[in-house]
Amino acid sequence: MVNDTVDDTKVEWLSNRFYQNGYGIKKLLEDIYTSSWFYDEKNIGTKIKSPIELLAGIRRLLPMQMENDQSQLLFQRTLGQVLFFPPNVAGWPGGKSWIDSSSLMLRLRIPQILTANEMPDIRPKADDDVMMGQMMEAGAKKFREAVKGGTAIIEWQAVHKIFEKLQREKLLESISQTVLQTKSQVSNKVLEKYINTESRENYIKSTIVNLMSTPEYQLC
Repeated sequence: MVNDTVDDTKVEWLSNRFYQNGYGIKKLLEDIYTSSWFYDEKNIGTKIKSPIELLAGIRRLLPMQMENDQSQLLFQRTLGQVLFFPPNVAGWPGGKSWIDSSSLMLRLRIPQILTANEMPDIRPKADDDVMMGQMMEAGAKKFREAVKGGTAIIEWQAVHKIFEKLQREKLLESISQTVLQTKSQVSNKVLEKYINTESRENYIKSTIVNLMSTPEYQLC
């Protein structure tokens, strides 16, 4: 929840508190979220987002209406995490298991797929440990056909209002901080090569999409 590197001292403290409070989950979460170490810089940007965290984060920042809600399931299945269908009682392993040669490229492309209103030829993972027999090849083909027809309509005007009072020279830094929200930063010189400067609206849109398409955005 906090950091993939376990701090035994904090685990012991939480264990004692958990026992003292009668194994109350609510109190345990309160102890975690109200502790100063939860917000330490060393714990920011150290975990790889799960597929659901990645998709929810994109939708939270970019108000959108999915043209076909089934397409969300295709993304989940392709990335290996379908809500309410964990591989076993322990849940998903998380961490580096979210990244492999096939899922990484899709994770980096999702913002462009959504904003470009296209549907790529992607396939749900065939790993039965992840899918629990839900998606055989015949079913996968039928499912891909069902979700064709666009992905999302984004309300860019609402996004532009967030930055409307900022001067142009401060836009890049502000957007970077808003999108990444981690100590990791993408080089401005690299970003500027891909930003559309034809208008303020295009500048904001292209900056957000390009930031969401970076490895740094995969962290939380």
